[in-house]
Amino acid sequence: MAGPRPGLAALLCTLVLPVGGEICGDAVCNYQFVIRRARTMTHTRTVGGRVQNNQVSITNDGHLELFTTLGLDTNRDDVNGTRVWADDVITADGVQRNIILVNDQFPGPAIEVVEGAQVAVTVVNQLLTDALTIHWHGLHMRNTPWMDGVPSVTQCPIMPHESFTYRFRAFPAGTFYYHSHMSSQMADGLFGALIIHNSQPTVPSIPLLLNDWYHEEAETLDIASKYNLYHKGAGQFEYDEFPRGYSVDGVEIIGRLFVSALINGRGRYKSNKAPLSKFTVREGQKIRMRLIHGGGDHNFKVSIDQHALRVLASDGHDIEPLTVDAIIVSPGERFDFEVDASASPDLYWIRAETLREGTCVTCSNENITITPDDVVEDARAVLVYQGSSSDEDPTSQARQCTTKNPCIFLNCPFGGYPDDHYIVCISIANTSTPASPQDEADEDEDVEEYFLNFGFHVGSNINGRRFLPPTSPLHQPPSTNFITPCPPEQCQQLGCQDHSACSSKSSKTRRFGNAHHNVHIHGYTFDVVASGYPGFNRTTGVFEHSNPDVVCSNELCSTVTWRQGAPSFKVKNAPRKDTVLLPAHGYTVVRFRSDNPGFWFLHCHQSMHLAEGMARVLNVAGDRHPAPPSGFPKCGNFSWSEEEYEAAMSGAWPAKQKVCSLYQIHTFYFLLHCNHICQK
Repeated sequence: MAGPRPGLAALLCTLVLPVGGEICGDAVCNYQFVIRRARTMTHTRTVGGRVQNNQVSITNDGHLELFTTLGLDTNRDDVNGTRVWADDVITADGVQRNIILVNDQFPGPAIEVVEGAQVAVTVVNQLLTDALTIHWHGLHMRNTPWMDGVPSVTQCPIMPHESFTYRFRAFPAGTFYYHSHMSSQMADGLFGALIIHNSQPTVPSIPLLLNDWYHEEAETLDIASKYNLYHKGAGQFEYDEFPRGYSVDGVEIIGRLFVSALINGRGRYKSNKAPLSKFTVREGQKIRMRLIHGGGDHNFKVSIDQHALRVLASDGHDIEPLTVDAIIVSPGERFDFEVDASASPDLYWIRAETLREGTCVTCSNENITITPDDVVEDARAVLVYQGSSSDEDPTSQARQCTTKNPCIFLNCPFGGYPDDHYIVCISIANTSTPASPQDEADEDEDVEEYFLNFGFHVGSNINGRRFLPPTSPLHQPPSTNFITPCPPEQCQQLGCQDHSACSSKSSKTRRFGNAHHNVHIHGYTFDVVASGYPGFNRTTGVFEHSNPDVVCSNELCSTVTWRQGAPSFKVKNAPRKDTVLLPAHGYTVVRFRSDNPGFWFLHCHQSMHLAEGMARVLNVAGDRHPAPPSGFPKCGNFSWSEEEYEAAMSGAWPAKQKVCSLYQIHTFYFLLHCNHICQK
């Protein structure tokens, strides 16, 4: 065995998008985020000293015009038919709906700083009724774990009309982003790019933010969901079981109905002519794009017609460059890639397509048949060469994959495509990071092994437990957060809900699930040291059997072991990530050293799975958690008895109790495993 022991521990508007944001190189970088709701497809203007808010419609030739059904009077201009610029309208996909803005921008403004700077972001909540938090996705928050932005785990939610200042060190360098971690607010638009540079860059880069988009507000989707942890809705925005789309390996891609998707806040619903984001390049120029999946549901295959993508980094960490035709990106993942503008000067589609291959005709575990349905679920933007006319849509076509010139896809969540697709898949585990001192570390004898199984037999869960958020941050006294342990015998039989933190001795194994999960760990970057994929039919591409490396000991997979010992681990130059796409019926092994004290959230980043409880908390070095700043907000349930009331009236308050725990530093390996058929 190589390495340490395993462990689980459209109009085409003339908009040229800004090349990143203004880069702060100061010792302290100060920002203010004002969060409020607004309405897409509306336009505000001042006429005769009076502010007018008007709806915007899209004409058949792709122009934006003001439109109102209000009765006109002498104090109001006749607005119908007045054309407006796309830059002055938040169009999204051309359908009117409520949206959350950050400083009146969607997506939110990019934060760009130099590594090592102190970043201070004062968030002002101007939402009328909703609380919120902001998570700084991919940052380690070392020494400031209560700045991580997980509601009721690291902080109390920021209530309406309140403000909260996040303050942290910009580390590590790379491509990251920020987003709401409250409910599903991210789906309403509360996210933006966060770029940390090693130094002042000499070559500009362009954020490319991708997200799924719905016409219902996130709260409506949560209330209606059949899979919500707190209640069961009617499911009117979700597929029934069999009409769902399936990826080429015979795995359901998502339960929620696809509506549309956006790139940098713009897209199209069905065949409308809403404006699209456009990236302008000079012929012969090389540009760096920072792909960020800020959505919460679908995995997307990202490509640019007639252009190869030279991948430079994943989740903010450099990898040895490799050239591919498409990148598969899941919610929470980021990829930096370089594009060489060496094609004929013209317009080219930037495509982000879901992995939908078709529908399932035969859907039993023993016999899966997928019928292609030619349904395309995608978002598009446009790569424009300077000097090319941008009055029409591109006519470019995606490159054809052939037996002599196959296409190369990075980060497939399955072993491969059917042979007649002529597509070669590269696993993220088969990429390499440049050499670093960490790669030369000796094998550590103090290694803890965890098997974390992501499945559905009790609803979305990890190890048979569904995470129920506590009522107050975990750094507060237990009397305020009402943590209730989950009895192991209950989990073995029915599963259970709890909000206890995961300890090294309590993890057990449960049945696996038939889905691709994207697993994110807060507070850490981990090494991806191994991946195992299921067997698949090379003619159809469909899954045939679970990966044989891992074996379940009973029908419910209540315990899991390696069948013939752990596989070889790629310790030297292993790729480094904070979010990994876990293959259905397979596994991924990640490795990190638990040297960052705090409560760190570990969860599936797919919003429906998280809402149903697919999460845990890692409690690292419980007695060495840094104390929150003076005056840090407190919250939680409250109840008191008649006797306590009398004691309060007399001034006799009970003394506070101190809680201590042991401190250990371990190297964690997490086997992130997803399976549906138990191996005997």
